[in-house]
Amino acid sequence: MKRFLSFIFVFLISSAAAAETITVAAAISLKDALTVAAKQYKAQTGEEVEFSFAASGQLASQIQNGAPVDLFISAANKQIEDLSKAGAIDDSTRKVIAGNSLVVIVPPENKSPPDSLKGLAGGKIKRIAIGEPRTVPAGQYAQQAIKHAGIAAAVKDKLVMGANVRQVLDYVERGEVSASLVYATDAKMAGEKVRVAATVDADAHEPIVYPAAVVKASKKAVAAKKFLEFVLSEKGQAALKEFGFSPPPAVAVKSPK
Repeated sequence: MKRFLSFIFVFLISSAAAAETITVAAAISLKDALTVAAKQYKAQTGEEVEFSFAASGQLASQIQNGAPVDLFISAANKQIEDLSKAGAIDDSTRKVIAGNSLVVIVPPENKSPPDSLKGLAGGKIKRIAIGEPRTVPAGQYAQQAIKHAGIAAAVKDKLVMGANVRQVLDYVERGEVSASLVYATDAKMAGEKVRVAATVDADAHEPIVYPAAVVKASKKAVAAKKFLEFVLSEKGQAALKEFGFSPPPAVAVKSPK
């Protein structure tokens, strides 16, 4: 009996040691979907996932400066490429987990919203919020779309920069701006707090993708890869789909000229 109890004790200690908590730095637009995925992952594996959500550029900078992160999920290729060039990620683990689209939103009380991106140049639109393009992928995509529509000069003085896409969303929810460009998933999450005025043509900006990679300095690389595999699994993809994300693109799409 004592031998059996000793075996059980050793087994439980070993199981506890095997279950690791990893830290995932992820684009803030993924917050709701990844939180659900992590709960499902814990139920399936018993392993915890802690998150740091922010603008992709901010997170990439933190990782490059030695932040203790195991897995990075960006909202654009640029941040992953920058970390790759710096030797900060394991390139063999790079995967795209999802896609998204860009929309123009306005406060719900707006009775005559612009029906296209070019409508943002109109006199009724006083202030337009976008993410800070230097650090926020949603802002980079928005800037590309504005340039593609030929309205960059017309809206230059109307632009209000947000620290991340959720802040840009808040500006519209609070009625502090006339319109903003956000991900379709964020507009969906906001529900009746905002009104979708137009969907931006995918050809107007670089493909919106969410690439992920294990951080090279991670001491929990195996556990990080395991969670990444879960996100790419049928159950993980279902969680992303529930919040409006599209599946990872099957082929690369050319950037707009």
